[in-house]
Amino acid sequence: MSFDEEKLKEFLQANDSIKFIRLQWIDFSGVLRARFVPVARCLRIASGSEDVRLAQNSMLIPISTAPRIFSLSDYHETWYLRPDWSSLRLCGFKAGHAAVMSFVDQKDAETRFDKCPRMLLVQAVEQLEQKWGTKVLVGFEIEFVLLDESNNVVKPMDRLNGYSRTAGLRAETLDLVEEIVDALEKSSINIHHFHAEVQDQLEIALAPESPFEAIDSLVMAQEAIRTICVRRNIKATMTPKPTLAGPSNGLHLHLSLSKPEEVAANDFLAGVLSHMGSLCAFGMANYDSYVRSAGDAAGAWVGFGTDNRDLPVRKIGDCHWEFRMMDSTANPYLFVAVVLLAGLDGLKKETELAWKDCKFFPHLMDNEWRIEYGMDKRMPGTLKETLNHLKGDAAVKTWMMAEDLLKWYVSVKDKEVEEFEKIPDEQRRLRFLEYF
Repeated sequence: MSFDEEKLKEFLQANDSIKFIRLQWIDFSGVLRARFVPVARCLRIASGSEDVRLAQNSMLIPISTAPRIFSLSDYHETWYLRPDWSSLRLCGFKAGHAAVMSFVDQKDAETRFDKCPRMLLVQAVEQLEQKWGTKVLVGFEIEFVLLDESNNVVKPMDRLNGYSRTAGLRAETLDLVEEIVDALEKSSINIHHFHAEVQDQLEIALAPESPFEAIDSLVMAQEAIRTICVRRNIKATMTPKPTLAGPSNGLHLHLSLSKPEEVAANDFLAGVLSHMGSLCAFGMANYDSYVRSAGDAAGAWVGFGTDNRDLPVRKIGDCHWEFRMMDSTANPYLFVAVVLLAGLDGLKKETELAWKDCKFFPHLMDNEWRIEYGMDKRMPGTLKETLNHLKGDAAVKTWMMAEDLLKWYVSVKDKEVEEFEKIPDEQRRLRFLEYF
């Protein structure tokens, strides 16, 4: 019996009510995709006697043009889904269902899995653990807004009305969140806390885990939130710009390193800050993401500060940071991978931390004062701007398993810029609500 088949059989013996397993992956547009597969076929897949082929559009569908794709190849490619059976967990929001996250494997690629974001994360984590002897813990803060069937903000009598207030969490909204948390517990997902973020916005923070477990938990949590809300005729949206005038949604990444003497936290942080313009192309990964290039969101200036939420990096401890330049349009495997790879770049090059720990409001600082803290560069203000940073960043190209991963990713994002700049704000908002 193969190891994969053994893992699956052990899971099914412990959960004999499972009828379907969702074979899931996330494409370059940050969209969760799935095949719902009966258990009997999953056993054949796990044994190696059957493959799961994917359509050519499995990774390469721009949201602006879906279902049309824009492949860089002039022939139809063959892609396979390779489930990581160690990621199996119950769908706590749907009885009889489980889910497994998967690698994507292009049959004719020069290097196997060379366009797979999950595999890139494998390589980044291995480099940190094997070369630098450090472990990584990751957690996410999920911000979302509740909309009605007309895509307007839900306005119950008990309305969400400000940061960490109990207003909005005294009646049916609290019942809704408790149902979500119960579902997460059934999926073996622990939460750190939940609270009202700002008016009309909720946040659920997940407990820290290893990178793969944390991202798998994030994916399941997002799907639980959406599914449970839909059953109540509510749309839970995580899109960066859920309304034209309301709050923006982020998806903040908490990342911490263990502290062997070999790891210089400042070098790691310097690597991330040095490549901030490029990293935004992966974390703030679509056209409306840049509504968050402002204070109390992703920040307007490149820099960091202890407990400073007006910058892209909030320092929490010597080896613990919150990276705020992320939202739900990101492929989380890809974004966490490039953050780690940027940090590794800083470690290898012993990059000097040219930024000072800023505990002030950047918008109240004059130019001379900001420069004293190393904050002489603005955060990208558009997707096009951050893509230009990425295209000119020679170091990023060396991080990838193969040149094609970056080339194909950028091709999808270039198409988003080309198409979305033609579309009016409200039409674009509605388009993103279909996905996030």
